[in-house]
Amino acid sequence: MTISVLMSVYKYEKANYLDRALRSVWTDQNLKPNEIVLVKDGLLGNDLERVVAEWKFLLGGKLVVLRNNSNLGLTKSLNKGLKVIKSDFIARMDSDDISHPLRFERQISYFHEHPEVSVVGGSLQEFDMAHSCLNVRHYPLTNKEVKNSICKASPLAHPTVMMRRSIFDNGLRYDERYRTSQDIALWYDVLCAGYQIGNIEEVTIFFRREGDLFKRRKGKKNALNEFKIYINGISRLYGFLSWRYIYPIARLIFRLLPVSVVKWIYGSGMRKRILE
Repeated sequence: MTISVLMSVYKYEKANYLDRALRSVWTDQNLKPNEIVLVKDGLLGNDLERVVAEWKFLLGGKLVVLRNNSNLGLTKSLNKGLKVIKSDFIARMDSDDISHPLRFERQISYFHEHPEVSVVGGSLQEFDMAHSCLNVRHYPLTNKEVKNSICKASPLAHPTVMMRRSIFDNGLRYDERYRTSQDIALWYDVLCAGYQIGNIEEVTIFFRREGDLFKRRKGKKNALNEFKIYINGISRLYGFLSWRYIYPIARLIFRLLPVSVVKWIYGSGMRKRILE
């Protein structure tokens, strides 16, 4: 069984973060991938280009570098990467996070034990420059739990997932109508197509929570984009008359709150209690 790592990077990301992310999916991994597919989303600065060049020199053909002439966004970049991947399994990875050294080994083991599952994620540990562990976020373990929770929030952390390539061979793609929240749209498409989703309990990713994370999650355009995805997904999974629409309505209100309030809710236990 072969593994490809799918990543995208653009000019505003930090070179040392990209270097650490690549090290975590190659040097540090107990089970190394067969290739890393990295999409350069538009022109990069000198520091990022240097990191990419150093890793290309180190890995040779195991690092496949694709380039967009302009910044197309994550959704289109991921679809571009999917076109060249031939491995049996595709592991997503963001350019500023760190994969746990046992991530791939544990996820491949899970697929062996659960041949009915097509997408598997895992727990996520948040950190910043001053704290190695701000919080650990857990996700629903079984497909039944995933279907019960997806109307409330994403049942997977996007940078933790490993997916069977077969779902893309059979026609699924990231929906390019959505520049953000494209992962949630894909999870709804996966479930509606009859595939199963799961998560492992162990931490798979160390998620960097710094800078303008909350400002980037906020914003009327992004909030409305996410709202449309949830409304469309719930209608396909549960029908037009489902009571579950109350959750995306509540999420929309939450997204439009002041950044300070959003940050406080994330830092408190309130969000976790509501989602559980």
